[in-house]
Amino acid sequence: APWRCDEPRSRANVNLCFPFDDSLRDDGSEDVRLYNMAPESIPTNRTCCGLPPVQCPADKEYPLKCLLEKIPFSKPPACVKRQFQCCLAFWNAKFGLEDTYRKAPPHVRCKGRLWDVFDIRADDVIFDQRSLMKLAAAFYPKILVPYEDEMMAPADRVHPVWREYVVLAKLGFGWINVESAKPDALILAQNLLRNPQRPTHPGGAYSLPRGVKDLRPWRDHCLDNVNSVHVRCVGMKLHRDRVKKFRALMRHGICPATGNDAHTGKVDHGYYVQAMSDATYVPSPPGVGFVNYRDTEAIVAGAVPILERPRWPPQRGPFMDLHDELPHLLIKNDTAWASVRNDHLPSHRFGGDARKYYLPYWLYHIYDRLIKAGVSGTVWEPPAEDGKVRSF
Repeated sequence: APWRCDEPRSRANVNLCFPFDDSLRDDGSEDVRLYNMAPESIPTNRTCCGLPPVQCPADKEYPLKCLLEKIPFSKPPACVKRQFQCCLAFWNAKFGLEDTYRKAPPHVRCKGRLWDVFDIRADDVIFDQRSLMKLAAAFYPKILVPYEDEMMAPADRVHPVWREYVVLAKLGFGWINVESAKPDALILAQNLLRNPQRPTHPGGAYSLPRGVKDLRPWRDHCLDNVNSVHVRCVGMKLHRDRVKKFRALMRHGICPATGNDAHTGKVDHGYYVQAMSDATYVPSPPGVGFVNYRDTEAIVAGAVPILERPRWPPQRGPFMDLHDELPHLLIKNDTAWASVRNDHLPSHRFGGDARKYYLPYWLYHIYDRLIKAGVSGTVWEPPAEDGKVRSF
């Protein structure tokens, strides 16, 4: 890891050196902290089931900033799609994205692996990492998608095909240091590292959500979250140290010891969506990666996520920026889950903005950078004679 105090090259330089894990140190902060938990100003039923199709005005032009519209917290994903339908249709037409996706084969190659992107559509609003893979193929080679990389190589060591990238969209669980990335590139990264004692990347660097595991069961969900269940713990895979955190929540009555919510691991997709969409709160401890699918699924369902603060200072800034508009609970460290009580969990409906957990917000930043780089459309390159996938 870069900037570790136990690395000889970092030890003598205070601008590089941070203790790897200071989360157990008593820094005066509470074990459980609440952020953006004010009640919604006007009680609103956000259900949009059965409404007539959205009719987009002919010949109306939409500014790119229409993709930055706020998304009220707990608005169902099908209703979010209605909100952005005309704006997305306009910009998809500008870049010819719909036509490109229609011609494309059902998979993309990313780090030697084929990813099925057949069900990814140009008008999707739910954040699924495969959406960025398919988008990168459409704008090949302007969007570079390193997968599971932990250090971005300098431009002169990147494959010649990709040296003209203007957007770097790192995906995968590992934390990544992007200090060597092209200075004019826009950086979007899951699990982004940022040295808090140095200026941010000049081209802009933002932490991405993990996204949903599979967007198909969420796409048509149109019912408002009724918050009929205070806390839902169902469907949480208990790998790594999630077991002790789940048991701590169960000991104090946050997670039930019996019934459906005591069932962890894989559950039916339909039941999982329904269960999450009935909850006021959903615990989401770190899993295989620190930022995980469950975070996004809770927010798309309209439930307040209970998250853990990253262990290391370079991890915290981007993580906090990603959640700065959302209602959420932040647990100080991996032992503080035992401090969570029902008293920490107010039962009113919350305000807040969920846009950073939906795709249009990130499309704004990507399209803005592509336009500045002179990119005006998408391409579909058929497979080469050797059968290798070039762009799609």
